[in-house]
Amino acid sequence: MALPRAFWLLWCGQTVSRLGTLAPAFLVLYLEQNHLVAPGTTPLVVGLFGAGVVLSGLVGGAVADLIGPRRTIVAAQPFTAGMALLFAVAHHVAALCALALITGFLSAVDRPAGAGLISAIVPPEQFSKAYSLFLVGFNIGMSLSPVLSGFLLEVSPGALFVVWAVSSLLYAALVFAVPADPVPRSADRPGGVAAALGSAARGIAEPFRTPVLVAFLALTFLLACIYLQVNSALPLDMRDSGLTSGGIGFVLAVNAVLSVLLLPLVPRLVGGMRPHVPLIMAAAFMAVGFGANVLADGMVSFTLATVVWTLGEVLWAPMSATFIADRAPAGRSSTYQGSYFFAWNAAFVVGSPAGLALAHSHGYGALWMSVLGLGCVVTLGFALLPRLAGFAKSPEPPNDDLGPAEQVTASTPRNN
Repeated sequence: MALPRAFWLLWCGQTVSRLGTLAPAFLVLYLEQNHLVAPGTTPLVVGLFGAGVVLSGLVGGAVADLIGPRRTIVAAQPFTAGMALLFAVAHHVAALCALALITGFLSAVDRPAGAGLISAIVPPEQFSKAYSLFLVGFNIGMSLSPVLSGFLLEVSPGALFVVWAVSSLLYAALVFAVPADPVPRSADRPGGVAAALGSAARGIAEPFRTPVLVAFLALTFLLACIYLQVNSALPLDMRDSGLTSGGIGFVLAVNAVLSVLLLPLVPRLVGGMRPHVPLIMAAAFMAVGFGANVLADGMVSFTLATVVWTLGEVLWAPMSATFIADRAPAGRSSTYQGSYFFAWNAAFVVGSPAGLALAHSHGYGALWMSVLGLGCVVTLGFALLPRLAGFAKSPEPPNDDLGPAEQVTASTPRNN
């Protein structure tokens, strides 16, 4: 069954958006190249950007379920464009720090809304297929973005923010063409701002009251602590092992290319498996792949290790979102997806710095052996998920006190 036109509008919009979004690494290069902040202040700016990303998961999901995922995406993009353009003219440290926090939030606030919108516009049995393709677009945009950013940084640094703004507005225009979110029934409308905020707060807390989801989110955080070494310790280990910048880029490009090629195949390959089995496989591949770096000493061995943990990544990304979607009550899809993004992004704050600290104090060998051990624990944790309450629970219809439901999903409850 072909996916609907609305999905492809969302796909194109997100891909364009990720192509133009300025990555934190190039934000650092821009700030230091133009001498806008002292070197000691750069980590603060990056940290604030990351804090905004972490916060966006919980808030973005709750807002999407309150006003609708399409409205959330469309409304956020003009603000993103405006903040991006302010970055181009800001020079005061306090202004740059504030903009880093806001743009970090806005750069990721659409992600739970995007997952929620997919739940609304495709049948439940096609969610894994649609989300896998959605991630292909995400990876294409994120892979090409550094190339474009590097070119612009050389020829016209200010153009980085113009491109960011334009890509955000194009995203809004494409998603605006998606059929509108259903108008909530009067019984579902919160009675005023205070009631709406209370409903959103209860929704944010809801996934953390189900034992199986609490365990899933905790394991997600630990797995992210392993995976996110790709952004911190892994490139440094490759450099210390003698790889050039070009060699490091080649190894990481293998990950990007394999992700684009393999993601569309995942739903068919795991079809018929119990929902926790792909998660077990993903954790095992990541544990072995990153752990294998302890034996790597050149481009070939680092590349082979990358192939292994990439297999884990391509299994994990769509099937973790599917696991959450299958357990989200009608009208709470974006909020539940937001809890996942919160757990994953929190590892940026903890996992990456902890990995670097361990590598600097005890060596990269100790880091990769620790990663292997942690990965084994996570793999075992996923194997035990079926024993927890809520594992096979079908979503219930939304209660009136939970805010406006996306009624388009209510008629098609998901079952395992």
